[in-house]
Amino acid sequence: MSNLSLPFAEAVPILLPAYEELDLILIGCGGTGGWLAVNLPRIAYLQKQVGKKVSVTFIDPDRVEATNIPRQNFIPSDLGLPKAAVLAARYGLQWGIEISAITSSFRADMATSRWKHLTICIGAVDNPEARAEIAKVLENGKTTFWLDCGNHYESGQVLLGSRDTVESMKGAFHVPTFCTALPSPVLQHPDLLVKQESMQQVLSCEESAIANAQSMSINHRIADEALDMLLRLLSGTLTRFATYVNCKHGNAWSRFNTPEEVAALIGKPKQYMKAKPQQ
Repeated sequence: MSNLSLPFAEAVPILLPAYEELDLILIGCGGTGGWLAVNLPRIAYLQKQVGKKVSVTFIDPDRVEATNIPRQNFIPSDLGLPKAAVLAARYGLQWGIEISAITSSFRADMATSRWKHLTICIGAVDNPEARAEIAKVLENGKTTFWLDCGNHYESGQVLLGSRDTVESMKGAFHVPTFCTALPSPVLQHPDLLVKQESMQQVLSCEESAIANAQSMSINHRIADEALDMLLRLLSGTLTRFATYVNCKHGNAWSRFNTPEEVAALIGKPKQYMKAKPQQ
């Protein structure tokens, strides 16, 4: 009988740095971001229950348009209002917490690294320029994570990373029971920084309407996957760094936190991941 390869059985959790304060920054409040906005206050509530200080920020420069409804998390009375402000007011009031709304484009200096301070940037944007700006936050050090959400009409992915260079990944698995770093979403998929042609631009009006209706579920699905990864990350049980879903075919698969998987992804041998990390 041949040996089966079960990477999920060998995967280890990502170890978070010690922190007393948590910043949750949602960048993009449209298709996927709008549905993530529902649950980020829940995470903040849970973190406060265990004694953490938490800040929540929603960032999006756009206003609600008729074409956003009903696929995005808005209703007709929201038309013309800033997306970030609408969602921050709605869910801040619902949970009795302050949610900051920034109605301009994200800049890397909006996410700062501080002592015993964990920052998680949740990207839900659809253009390479915005992702390139988010990618800069990983230059801040070891206390910032980037969770990137992306999708097409029927498929998508959620990618988590904390380091922006191959060199900084050395020794990430030097302790067998956990890993200390994960490759940036753009190290995992450099194509995230390449402009993709929008399907909206090549479809007729009738085809676009049909595709828009079919795509309603993918934003929910990606938001749910991102929520699960966030919860597991904060509870110290997250053993995967990438999940891919396809609603049309009803399947999903993940990349797991193993030295073999990460080494292959960044083009290094397994021993590179187990070596003594750089100081």
